[in-house]
Amino acid sequence: MVNKYVLFFLLIGFTVSSQVTNEGKPISWKLNTEDVKTIKLPSFDLEKLQREDKINDQNKSIPWRFGFEHQVSLGFEDGKWFELDNGDKVWIMNIQSKDAKTMNFIFDEYHIPEGARLYFYSDDRRDLLGAYTQTQNRDDMIFGSWLIDGDNIWIEYYEPRDADFKGQLHISKAIHGYRSMSDNPDLEKGLNDSGACNQDVDCPVGSDFEDTKNQLKKSVGMVVVGGSGACTGTLINNTNNDETPYFLTANHCLGGNIGAWAFRFNWRSPNPQCATFSNSQNGVFDQTVSGATLRANNAKSDMALVEITAPLQPNWDLVWAGWDRSGNQPNFSVGIHHPSGDIMKVCRDDDSATQQSTQFGSEPQMQIWLINEWELGVTEPGSSGSALFNQDGKIIGQLAGGTAACSGTSDNGGLDFYGRFDVSWDYGNSSSSRLRDWLDPNNTGVSEIDQFPTTEVFNNDVALNILGINDIECLDNSIQPTFQVINTGVNIITSATLTYQLGNGQQFTENWSGNLENGESEEIASPVLSLSTGTNLIADIEINGITDENLNNNTANIELPVSDLFDTEQVSLTLVTDNYANETTWEFVDSNGNVIAQNGALSDATSYTDFFDVNEDECYTFRIFDAQNDGICCFFGEGSFILETSEGELIYSGGEFSDEDSVEFRIGESLSSEDFETESVSIYPNPTSEFIEISTSIETEFDVQVFDMNGKILMNLDNLNSNKIDLSELASGIYFVKLQSENQRNSITKKIIKK
Repeated sequence: MVNKYVLFFLLIGFTVSSQVTNEGKPISWKLNTEDVKTIKLPSFDLEKLQREDKINDQNKSIPWRFGFEHQVSLGFEDGKWFELDNGDKVWIMNIQSKDAKTMNFIFDEYHIPEGARLYFYSDDRRDLLGAYTQTQNRDDMIFGSWLIDGDNIWIEYYEPRDADFKGQLHISKAIHGYRSMSDNPDLEKGLNDSGACNQDVDCPVGSDFEDTKNQLKKSVGMVVVGGSGACTGTLINNTNNDETPYFLTANHCLGGNIGAWAFRFNWRSPNPQCATFSNSQNGVFDQTVSGATLRANNAKSDMALVEITAPLQPNWDLVWAGWDRSGNQPNFSVGIHHPSGDIMKVCRDDDSATQQSTQFGSEPQMQIWLINEWELGVTEPGSSGSALFNQDGKIIGQLAGGTAACSGTSDNGGLDFYGRFDVSWDYGNSSSSRLRDWLDPNNTGVSEIDQFPTTEVFNNDVALNILGINDIECLDNSIQPTFQVINTGVNIITSATLTYQLGNGQQFTENWSGNLENGESEEIASPVLSLSTGTNLIADIEINGITDENLNNNTANIELPVSDLFDTEQVSLTLVTDNYANETTWEFVDSNGNVIAQNGALSDATSYTDFFDVNEDECYTFRIFDAQNDGICCFFGEGSFILETSEGELIYSGGEFSDEDSVEFRIGESLSSEDFETESVSIYPNPTSEFIEISTSIETEFDVQVFDMNGKILMNLDNLNSNKIDLSELASGIYFVKLQSENQRNSITKKIIKK
């Protein structure tokens, strides 16, 4: 029987964080920090900066300034170290800059080992930034944080006792944000700082570009440059389509050490405001990453290309925009940007941009695309470096300057100009001044490429979705899914064949006929399918009589969200509390919501065992809660829990969670195949001090995994049958051995004790 909950737990236990994900909680929240000295930064002439900003805010040829840079020299000696009971160490520093809206920090030394974490948080703990990890390490040791709300900021560094080396941290700049791009809607900040005529990016931009815009907005990022300024840029594709994190922005945005630049993607409003005095609602995404390397730049087209050095998360749903280096005049143009450090906006010019030259900075003949006036929205300082897209959604330039601005909810009729991509392509005599070496590394000579992932539209293309799979109840023995056939191609579809199968059950074939135009869909209902045949639903759609030009969307292979089934009359819970047991509660609930059992008073660092009688053909849910949102493992004691059957089969285990963890399971006759039952497998000796041997009557080969109580996989052994496994390197404690059949349809998990 495949234990999907265990599999899921194992997967999430190996998610790697390379950015600010707000994963975990600072250990210092449970330490006595009263005697940590507060470092107070000196005052500065704010009025002078504000007078300068009144002038500079009209100038898009410089980054939009939001903060004052304090030059500091702060290291480990300026904070306080704490040693935890298990030997891990925590270092804490407190920095205050009176009346700051936000603060951010530049490190000239950042080098930390694997397992170490760096957090930033406000004194009221409302804003938490972290964890930054070893993935931010650079050869030059430069690092720049994103912005933290407030004027009283705590910095925490955690280092495990078994770290490979001692971390290095040293702060060279602390930026006082006197106007900010933070997330707190109570502050005067970048959110809603831009003019009222701006259009949130999800406002309509025209049916001829709406779908394209919805892809391109995933490529646009705001960047903190030089610690105290803001620009916009765009992830840009190369001819290898390999997701190299190239980021196109403006040459005039280059400031400070690029290794300390901080990037933020997908900051968009869920409730878009379109040329109105109403405020935009803040977005929910906090996708930030730090560090970049300059690859190419020039003043002739005001171009800068940097490569982001820390890895971007796959689940961010990012897009690498395509480009057109032909120099052909666009039919119309669109910009996506962050004006004045605000949430993402969009603008559109319905006229054809023209090629011009202009004096710009020290360059007397900068080559530009001229936008005479925007028909929709405008740009502002902070939009600098944002891409200009042509009618095909391909980059043809990046914003350098202009006079466009808001006049109430209308634009002022001013112009904007963008450095030309075709000039940036091969300007100068080396890779440091042009784009072609980076964006066409194999010298293919193509003049334009599409975005990645592609959004190519085919003449003949049918897609398949499966509906109704989220309606499965725990006690259901069957399912009746619906298959949605969608015409995603240009040509009309009149006939198709659908095949589908649930597990090892009967294969069904449905012949469909009708008249589907582009974008239209039709649903096909299946007969009732028994879950006794399996939980993996595979379906395929094929156009009749013509060739489908895109087969990538023809097949749907879905593991149904069916609760695991166990044969037992009793379930046991083994709970080990952490050092703050008063924060922990748990409950055991039946399918009607009745609480069968719950915890009584719990003591710190204590082991408890409870037993629950269970009924056949009934569903149960176990839930465990932590009032401080930091689980019961692993920084405030070694807490854990194990839920298993009376026969010793694992139902669920854990301990490392935030505020809640839970599992739903069913008691009854097994839905798995009969050749992989508990009694067919034995593991001995158990307990063991060195080796275990797996004995089974199963004839097929199987894979073995050994993992600890928190789901960390310690061993992966493929294609075994009755083998001896050496556990001598493992510390004493409780572990689990999972056997999975060769076809991966069935598995069983056994608990073992290492002496």
